[in-house]
Amino acid sequence: MSWFRSQCGGRLQPAFCGLKPAATLILVLFAGCRTAHVNGPAIAPLPSVTTQSPIDALLARAETFSGARSIMRVRATTEGQTRSFRAQLIVENRGQMELIAYTPVGTTAATIRAEGQQVTVTDALTGSVTDGDANELLARYGFFTGGLTPAEMGMLILGYPPRRDLLYETAPTGLNRATAGDVVVTFDPPALPAQHVVIEHGADRVEIDHLEVAAMK
Repeated sequence: MSWFRSQCGGRLQPAFCGLKPAATLILVLFAGCRTAHVNGPAIAPLPSVTTQSPIDALLARAETFSGARSIMRVRATTEGQTRSFRAQLIVENRGQMELIAYTPVGTTAATIRAEGQQVTVTDALTGSVTDGDANELLARYGFFTGGLTPAEMGMLILGYPPRRDLLYETAPTGLNRATAGDVVVTFDPPALPAQHVVIEHGADRVEIDHLEVAAMK
């Protein structure tokens, strides 16, 4: 476990320095239980009785989208390597989003902030900051946009159809499948907000479980 270091120069927080390995392990286990939570109104599911088709109802909800947050469990397999971590997705609107990845002990590992197609990646472990175009920069982190802005992909991950020109398959309860360029997103079960999402980009695969979801307004 690369984060399990006993020296102050390692990846553990300063509060762990000087502790015996057994005590450190206990603190790590308890710290791992202290995860972030989201606050806000619940997102209402699609009504069971409506005169609209599911896609029309979803597009109408997307038109009035006023932001949402989600605590997620992510399992990303890219370039033959698999990583699992918890993250918080914050989609403020169609143009702005933030993704916070957490370490196993619940601290921030990295933050991705997007404004349109421009993104800033901050590595909290090293202090490095990288700016660039979303299409070029985010793929290495397993965040594939398929030609969408990161915020639009964030909306899709939450279960909202971000644009009308994508290919959608729906069920009465929500999106079943969406295709954006070379990215295929499936939802199991189809629901709004989304519950379990699989993103496929060639041989790369990202599985997301939404643990907590709330609207921002």
